[in-house]
Amino acid sequence: MDRNIFLLSLSRFLRSFVLLVLSVSAPYYLLHFNLSYLDIGLVLFAASAASTMAIYFYPRLGLGGREIVFIYSGIFAIAIFVMLVFQNLAAFILALIFGGISLSGKDSTPNQPLEQFSIGHSIEDQQKKNKAYVFYNFMSYAGNMGGALFLLLESSVNFSLIFEVCFTVAILAMVPYFFAFFPEMRKKTQPMTLEPETRKITRELSVLFGMDAFAGGLVATSILSLWFNIEYSTTLAYNGLIFFLVSIISAVSIFYSGSISAKIGLVKTMVFTHLISNGFLILIPVIHSLLYSEAFLFMRQATSQMDVSPRDSFINTVINRDARVKTNSIFLASRNSAMIPSPAAGGALIDIAPASLLYTAGIIKAAYDIAFYLRFKKYRF
Repeated sequence: MDRNIFLLSLSRFLRSFVLLVLSVSAPYYLLHFNLSYLDIGLVLFAASAASTMAIYFYPRLGLGGREIVFIYSGIFAIAIFVMLVFQNLAAFILALIFGGISLSGKDSTPNQPLEQFSIGHSIEDQQKKNKAYVFYNFMSYAGNMGGALFLLLESSVNFSLIFEVCFTVAILAMVPYFFAFFPEMRKKTQPMTLEPETRKITRELSVLFGMDAFAGGLVATSILSLWFNIEYSTTLAYNGLIFFLVSIISAVSIFYSGSISAKIGLVKTMVFTHLISNGFLILIPVIHSLLYSEAFLFMRQATSQMDVSPRDSFINTVINRDARVKTNSIFLASRNSAMIPSPAAGGALIDIAPASLLYTAGIIKAAYDIAFYLRFKKYRF
């Protein structure tokens, strides 16, 4: 295992721990202030918008990758410290906005595209690159697993302890950066113009990824946590159990995605596994039983994340090397931008009919899969 890959993946592991804990516990914390489901959706909407602005803002500081990851990580930790110290609704919302913290449960931070670029920068062999991104994404789900396990074991719903642990782990997530390598980046004074073909592919992928992200935002971790609480009155600890199992299944499936993509290619792996998962997503609310809903969620999770590593490898192959930092940031910003209205829309759908949330998300995601395959099926790597 390359030392740099391990260090960057370790930082992502720790960051993902914090993001999962905050995402699953946030609806319960907000319900503590007697907010409606729509109001909770609006708070999550504000967090999503702030996270997207952070993605746009930090790469434009004209700094190197090392400086950016340290600055954002420091602000991220300070924001959680504010949640810990004040523990009121206004402070929580301001901390989410100041820290650019998404409550989707996924690592949508300015550090991610920089880490991806650093990992792929020196790897030319396609199979080695695929394996590197498999490990990088596995560590993210392993971090989710650790966060969910913490919530499962922390059954007293002590938000002071939750914020204390999140703050400590956020500080630890900065340590690997002291030893990690970040390639030299173009300075702000030397803006890079994308080549026409690269610009076209970037634009098309941005639209497709945005479509998938909007639907994904409807079933983000925080929204699903709220949905299970509404439908089945699950406790925070029980939701910790659900997402602990979800994280285990996701982490295992990440490894299988590498072997599948080696046999059938990146595009087919992305599309076919995703289509299967979306079928199970639609089935989650069909039978109103906690057992059946959990079973379909777990079956969905067995394939839903198999597209992540192939997607990282695909976009860091189809895009030429010099443009990858810029396009990775564009793709992440596009996904985050599309997710901005998702929590508010999700809250409204839950108010109208909770089952419609999952039907809508599944149908949109399936449409994305079909459109992606029709456009990029000619790429065989």
